[in-house]
Amino acid sequence: MKNKICIITGAGGGIGTAIAEALFSCGCKLVLMGRNEEKLKKVANDRECLIVPGDLCNDAYIKETIEKTVAKYGGIDVLINNAGIAQSKAFTEISMEEYDAIMNTNARAPFLMCKTALPYLEKSSCGTIINIASVTAHHGYALQSVYAASKHALLGFSKALSKEYYQKGVRVHVISPGAVFTDMVKISRPDLTGEGMLLPENIAETVLYLIKMRNTASVADEIQLHRETKEPFM
Repeated sequence: MKNKICIITGAGGGIGTAIAEALFSCGCKLVLMGRNEEKLKKVANDRECLIVPGDLCNDAYIKETIEKTVAKYGGIDVLINNAGIAQSKAFTEISMEEYDAIMNTNARAPFLMCKTALPYLEKSSCGTIINIASVTAHHGYALQSVYAASKHALLGFSKALSKEYYQKGVRVHVISPGAVFTDMVKISRPDLTGEGMLLPENIAETVLYLIKMRNTASVADEIQLHRETKEPFM
């Protein structure tokens, strides 16, 4: 994994930070994307990387990041679409502005990230896309109608993209975790205390697993994760 060029969206958040730390430890060359520049700098912690702050809902930001990545590192090996937003709100109370914000961040942005990065991923000997979805991509939950819709969209997109590009040498994986104890979950699910929940490091370990198995004959299209206290296969 040493010197693999990896882009992480939402790198300033809990899961993104854990993924970055795991990839830094393996000697990867990282591109950190996120809204908050100070958070990204904290994640970088003076280590060699490319920090590109901005809004994923801005098409020009995505194009600019890919261009800066290729200019600095010469290519792209791994794209991790991790950024996401959620809310816990009754369906009748959700505004179209909130709908657009969630769908644009969780579904549209990964689509455009993939579209812009794929010409370079195809040139890599280990082109890999990892989309962080959610258990809601398989199960609907009350008060999360738009979030569930966005993650269903991301999963469906990933399935189609994987079939289109696997013969071109690019693998597309999905990680669908249950609730992960992050600041976002604390806001969207204030009823959860964190006890027994997944941790950001669990997602990071799964990302490492997928990247490490990239040049093997074994492929995991999707990995679903849930807390150990949850009944299996539910």
